[in-house]
Amino acid sequence: MYNKKTFGFTLIEILVTLVIVSVGMLALGTFFASSIRTEGIAQERIAAVHMAEQLIESWQNTNTPPTPDCSVAGVQAGILVVGTTLANCRANNGVPVVFSLLLSQTPATAPLASSHPSYAGGVAVVGSTTVKVGTMLQGLDIYGTVINGSLAVDVRTASVSWQHSGKSYNVYLTHITRY
Repeated sequence: MYNKKTFGFTLIEILVTLVIVSVGMLALGTFFASSIRTEGIAQERIAAVHMAEQLIESWQNTNTPPTPDCSVAGVQAGILVVGTTLANCRANNGVPVVFSLLLSQTPATAPLASSHPSYAGGVAVVGSTTVKVGTMLQGLDIYGTVINGSLAVDVRTASVSWQHSGKSYNVYLTHITRY
């Protein structure tokens, strides 16, 4: 006699399970691809920030444009020239991306704040110079004092840019310096 009690799964149940598992695996695959792409951009951004920090720090310490920690076509890069882009620079830390570096230096200009401690009756005394309130001055330190008899404060910027999958990315690092 035939026993109607059977064990196992039907073909329809197996197919439905396979569809559900396939949709889940497709979602996980998309997530992993996206996270790998994001990790690559993050690694490049960290390398760019590190390179910009090294450039600004070296420039601040020596007061001359620095030699970046990278190579151009496999040769160690030379000293950067302010205002000139150094392209095709590969970081020496193994990040497989080509960076473009640009250093710029401009005189710092800002109006004197009316709350500045050297103000007296609408004028400020900066070193041996008396200036009207709101006058734009070049090269004041953060306290508004003249440095070494001259107004010598500059804004230095290191820009590191690169391409990733057809998109442009930039990192800017700015430092106010006096010399």
